[in-house]
Amino acid sequence: MSQKEEKQSSLWIGTAVSLACIALILWLVDPQEVLEALRVAQYSYLALCAALMVLFLALRAVRWRILLDNQVSWSQTFHIQNIGYMLGMLLPFRLGDVARAVLIGNVPPLTIGRGASTMVVERLLDLLFFVVLLPFTVAGLPTVPENIRTAALVSGIIALFGIVVLVVAANQRPLVLRLSAAVLGRTPLRQPERITHQVDELLKGLNSLTQWGTGLRLLLWSVILWLPVLSAYYIVMRSVGLEVTPLTAAFITCVAAFSVAAPSSPGQIGVFHLAVTAALTEILGQPEGPAVSFAILYHTTQFLLFILIGLIALPSTGTTFQQTIQSARQWRQRNR
Repeated sequence: MSQKEEKQSSLWIGTAVSLACIALILWLVDPQEVLEALRVAQYSYLALCAALMVLFLALRAVRWRILLDNQVSWSQTFHIQNIGYMLGMLLPFRLGDVARAVLIGNVPPLTIGRGASTMVVERLLDLLFFVVLLPFTVAGLPTVPENIRTAALVSGIIALFGIVVLVVAANQRPLVLRLSAAVLGRTPLRQPERITHQVDELLKGLNSLTQWGTGLRLLLWSVILWLPVLSAYYIVMRSVGLEVTPLTAAFITCVAAFSVAAPSSPGQIGVFHLAVTAALTEILGQPEGPAVSFAILYHTTQFLLFILIGLIALPSTGTTFQQTIQSARQWRQRNR
């Protein structure tokens, strides 16, 4: 199967999964209950939710700038990051991440590879936050089944071990690169040098985690920047009448964060809604109508906000929507 066919297959699978999730929600939940919950919801809370999301993005740009060794301004990282999120909501194949790497790589003295490697570190830091947070949340929620508690603990241990391995590898970069070159040289893979170069770029991005001062700052920012999101979940849940606590909101945020790993259409449509609805109703015993209405209101607010701030950010980069997409696609084509 060609790469084009693989992409098409991936897109169709993701779309099918999203549609199946939406169909399952409609089948299991009475639409009238959802409409009633939406009718009585306190929509004024969504303005505060949007403000907290903007704060999250502002803090996230600070962390990205630290990963880039403060070589670019905060406004540049903020706007380029927001363009990436906008494209991630609209386009498949994580093209938003590619666009972020290309746009930041066009800002001297950075490179596209450096930008891409820092986004990998971002995801590792986010993963670390949630795998540490999840066991604490399930421990404080008596309705969570024992098998989920065990899975949360095991996944946390595995993720922490994986991150430690990567940090050690970053500390021993020359050795890892020699081993990579030796192993890849004995395989039938084409262009092993390019793969080794990509490994090198990843390890360079992880270099910030090998320095105690910078690493602790990044960990601290990784906690701080997610606090607005936890607050936004709590506020929107309250807006639809769900009986929640900060611990409940933290648990649902973890569920939503891990749901992005599932294949879906752009923007996690359907997958997000089913994951948080199932967690609220089946695990926490919340009513179905308000649970689905929460998923709809939160996701819609995020979706529209990310598109809006992405469009606002485009002029700051001196490019257009179409040019950004074209540049990202061309870079991906060259680096297959």
